[in-house]
Amino acid sequence: MKNILTITLISAVLLGCTSTTSMSLKDKDNAYANYIADENLLSKNKVKGFKLSGWKSLSDNYLIITALHKKDYLIVTKGTCFDLNNSQGIKLNRSSNGAIYKLGDSISPVGLSPASKVTDKCFIKSIYPVTNVQTDYLVNIGKPVENES
Repeated sequence: MKNILTITLISAVLLGCTSTTSMSLKDKDNAYANYIADENLLSKNKVKGFKLSGWKSLSDNYLIITALHKKDYLIVTKGTCFDLNNSQGIKLNRSSNGAIYKLGDSISPVGLSPASKVTDKCFIKSIYPVTNVQTDYLVNIGKPVENES
């Protein structure tokens, strides 16, 4: 009986230390939009000399792309970019070599399996330069928070 009480108490403490609640994609999108407004991020019409180095999906409407020299850009798509949040890669569709433009350029999520094709284009609505600190904050929106007990 004493062991059962001890195990129950330890389990309750461990469960209390970690929150497993996560946000829906809609809630995340609202949080990203609020962050853009709260931080007064300024949208750019184009980014010259852009060479894709990496990317991070935030939702089906928001992602962060990284340029070769570790410069990050928060990208907002026009409408929902289906499967962006679950895709294994992206393809940048550009109208000009070396630059990305807010109007006319798009992103295509790459399918989940090797046999999958690139899906429809998701046109870029906004491009926001962000710092590494801002990127870290944005990436962690909606992730479970570990509390110290």
